[in-house]
Amino acid sequence: MSRQYFEDMPIEPLCGSNTICSSTGAAITATTETALFPVAQTIIPAADVRPGKVWKLSAGGIYTTGATGTLTITPRWGTTVSGVTMGASVAQTAPVYNITAGAWYMEFMCLCMSTSWQTLIHASVIGTGFFKGQGLGGTAASCNNIVFGGTAATVDPAAGGICIGWTLSVAGSISPQWQILQSLN
Repeated sequence: MSRQYFEDMPIEPLCGSNTICSSTGAAITATTETALFPVAQTIIPAADVRPGKVWKLSAGGIYTTGATGTLTITPRWGTTVSGVTMGASVAQTAPVYNITAGAWYMEFMCLCMSTSWQTLIHASVIGTGFFKGQGLGGTAASCNNIVFGGTAATVDPAAGGICIGWTLSVAGSISPQWQILQSLN
């Protein structure tokens, strides 16, 4: 007989302002890697990290690009962009069009493959996700579609969260408006 799982949200869905969906967070304008949203909003309790555990992180908002450049999205386990990487996307060419307040949506699935049950200080995780960004209306092939992740990483479960790094090499911005972390089992 199969197991019955119940989905759960380890924390309430939060908007970029750190309140329950009342306003948009501050726009990220840096051209160096910056956390898309604070890891405090995507904490995974260490006791929740076990083999077979699956988490789904979904987020959305608006973004702006002003010139040709590259976009790299890097999923990490940890509390900052210096956390353990789970595989950056290949730097994708951003649209050559001026996108202003275009909608974006992202999903990232993370799986715990194993833990060191004796010490509980190491876990092996892997994750893969995608980012979709609106393009210029009426212009074919102007959207951003990026797949990222896919690298297994050994992490400390107590470092506790999924951090998504965002690197846009040219002037532009992204404003995360919401994110949801789900525990799928």
